[in-house]
Amino acid sequence: MKARPETKKGESTRQKIISSAIKLAARHGFAEASFQMIADDIGLSQSAVMYHFPDKNALFAELVRAIIRHNHETVSELIKTSDGAGARLLKHCLGNVMWAVRYRRQDAQILLLLYYLAGRGENFSRLFTQMITAGRERILAHLLAGVREGVFRIKGDPAALAETIQNSLFGAMLYAASAPEDSVDTAGLEAKWKGFISALTGWEG
Repeated sequence: MKARPETKKGESTRQKIISSAIKLAARHGFAEASFQMIADDIGLSQSAVMYHFPDKNALFAELVRAIIRHNHETVSELIKTSDGAGARLLKHCLGNVMWAVRYRRQDAQILLLLYYLAGRGENFSRLFTQMITAGRERILAHLLAGVREGVFRIKGDPAALAETIQNSLFGAMLYAASAPEDSVDTAGLEAKWKGFISALTGWEG
């Protein structure tokens, strides 16, 4: 379906719908978070909500894009322009786990839901694959930069190493999003990830 052009007011309404849907999906589950619930939450009619998102697949795809933006913002807050490749990769990993901890009650629940739904429908599988592929490519970019900077000594295929790191990182994010609140040792995260990256790349940061 062709996307409708958005006015400034329309974009504001769209963002309110997305924020409400993330909140309600995290609280009740996406299947139970109806268009009517979203409409009631933000004071609109159901038809007004469906003007922007004609079906739940379109809405869910936008929720995924929204949480990815929030994730990138969290990671970007940590990285400085003066950081070398080793520090950038470390902060990329830390930022992703910290995002899952910080937004465990809303954004991270959408991540868990996408992971669950990825094996249950082509649309969800495609969204999940796109998200994982983009994350792996960012890690690969950090690895290749580290090789150029002479701080990483990588044996084998950097792309395979990027996949290994991404798999470990995604597992850590899922744990952070679903584990009991006090069970995530945020204080020890940096040391653990630094040791992990050093073991794989030879980084001495």
